[in-house]
Amino acid sequence: MKKLKLMIALMLFLLVTIGGFAQRGGRSQGESLVVKIASPLPQSSSWGRTLDKIAFEWNRITNGQVRLNVRHNGVEGGEGKMLISLSSNTIQAAIFTSFGLSAISPEIMTLSAPFLIRNEEELDIVLETLRDDLETRINSTGYFIIAWSKAGFVNVFSKDPVFVPDDLRKQKIATNADAPDLNTAFKTMGFQLVETDIVDVGNKLATGNIMAVYQNPAGVAAYQLHTYLKNMLSVNIAPILGGIIINQVTWKKIGELNPQYQREILRVTRRIAAELDASMPKTTADAINTMCRGGLKVNQPTPAQEQVWFDDVERVIPLLLGTTFDRNIYQNINAILSRHRNKR
Repeated sequence: MKKLKLMIALMLFLLVTIGGFAQRGGRSQGESLVVKIASPLPQSSSWGRTLDKIAFEWNRITNGQVRLNVRHNGVEGGEGKMLISLSSNTIQAAIFTSFGLSAISPEIMTLSAPFLIRNEEELDIVLETLRDDLETRINSTGYFIIAWSKAGFVNVFSKDPVFVPDDLRKQKIATNADAPDLNTAFKTMGFQLVETDIVDVGNKLATGNIMAVYQNPAGVAAYQLHTYLKNMLSVNIAPILGGIIINQVTWKKIGELNPQYQREILRVTRRIAAELDASMPKTTADAINTMCRGGLKVNQPTPAQEQVWFDDVERVIPLLLGTTFDRNIYQNINAILSRHRNKR
């Protein structure tokens, strides 16, 4: 009888222990972390499709434990609002351009200084040298950079043709409110600026509140801004960098689920971003061709007219070093590009 009681007690103990272990294991396997990621870009754009692809891959490589909920089409507002939401954990990740990234690490705006970096080859050389340093700066804040993206170069799109700076001074230009030093400098140069988020540009073009934008061609096509802006200046103003940023709180939670998830997320996201980068020249060319069929005119200035742009910027750059642009990084980039150009 004693043996029977002992066996029953042992069985009950094992059942309780195994049941408790199974419950704990079930909760762990069933847990999922939903990461809301905001994008100001249309879902139908190449960036929108890329984000949907990244979301699918995150779900796959984490066995459904990390699910990316993509908030397309600027529903979370512009970059300034997204950064506030990211810091308060209302959203956990977001897509930023150079403007938003510079709010996290001001040095990044230096890579988009007008006419400093003039083509894709130069941008690749600069990024190869500076990427680790820039990532360290971002990751030392409350944020973590998952991947970079090269979004092409900025051009001027306008209602009336633009060949030289004086042509642009006659037209009201949409600009980002998150770059006050840059805006002050451009105002000093005589440009008429209207601060607005990219998601509101279409409405202000329709009402005549603005007449020009500086944006990459693929972005102009995605937002259908060429409906109002029938002229494009062919000169590349500056490169646009993009970045997928996640807050550190969420990044650490992913690591707590499984440290391998962080490594796999970085690997797959950077691979997909690199594929997007490789496709950008064709995407840009296709966007320009499509807009030209819709009535866009690409205006090619003469070498003398192009030099006027360079001279105008040279006059304002000293006002921006130490404020909008980091002096040391600007000089470092200049040195890198001078060595590269001298080899050609």
